[in-house]
Order: sequence, then C-alpha cells, then structure tokens
Amino acid sequence: MKIIIYLAFVLAAVTCNETNEQSLDKDKEECIVELSLERDEMAKLDKLDLPPDSNTDFNKLVECISKKMGLMTPNGEIIFPELKELYLEVSKVKNLSKIVQYSYEIFISQILSRCEKQIIDDAEPGKNMILVQRCISNEFENVKRLLPSS
Repeated sequence: MKIIIYLAFVLAAVTCNETNEQSLDKDKEECIVELSLERDEMAKLDKLDLPPDSNTDFNKLVECISKKMGLMTPNGEIIFPELKELYLEVSKVKNLSKIVQYSYEIFISQILSRCEKQIIDDAEPGKNMILVQRCISNEFENVKRLLPSS
C-alpha cells in the first residue's frame, strides 16, 4: 500500500504541469504582452524545472500568471488553498482509489504547510511563488528517492 501511495505522489508530480497547460499558455502570453517582456528569454526560463528567482522580469511574469490563475491575491499574497486545489485537480489522481486520493491530499497539505515557510516578507510576490514551487518540487523529489529502484 505504501508503494502505491508513493507512486500516486510521483504520478501527480509528473502530471500536475499538464493539468492547466492550455490556460497557463494563454495566461503566460497575456502576461508577456501586458508586461512588455522578452518572449524568448521568458520561454527559456519557463522551460526550466527549477527556474531562478533572481530574474526580475521572470518574477513579474510568475506573479502575473499566478494572479490570473487565482493563486495569488491582487496584493501578491499566495492563496495556498487554491494552490492545493491545483495539485488535487490532476486528472490521474482523481482516477485513484479514495484512500490513495485521501493520502495524497494529506501529503499535499503537509508539503504546502512546510513550503509556506519559504516566503520572504519583503520579496517580490513572483519570487515567493518560485520559492514555494521549488520547495514543492524538492518535496516530490524526496518522495521519488524513497521509491524502490527497479
């Protein structure tokens, strides 16, 4: 049972980026235009698994996208319940058994609770979102390391 739960977490980590891909692309394009950002540079940074938090323009892009997706308030605070819902909406997770879904929900809640501490009070909102996403990614990597090698 433990391995099934771990596999569900890894599956969710891999597929979560696919969940809102279309709206993200639309939001991303709108933000690039609204903020007059260099599209090629933003595309390169966006493709990175763990983009840097030191690029001011990319931080602004992340902030804009987060607000459009309803993950951030207008004043730049991350809305953690909405971020949790995003991770729970992964279609492949919804097809798992109820007990695995429940375990995954608890796992996501624990991760978000730990990652919420990554926020820097005086940082740019986009930078904070990147720090939180990096924390979430690291937590999923820790779970992957616990999986038995095949």
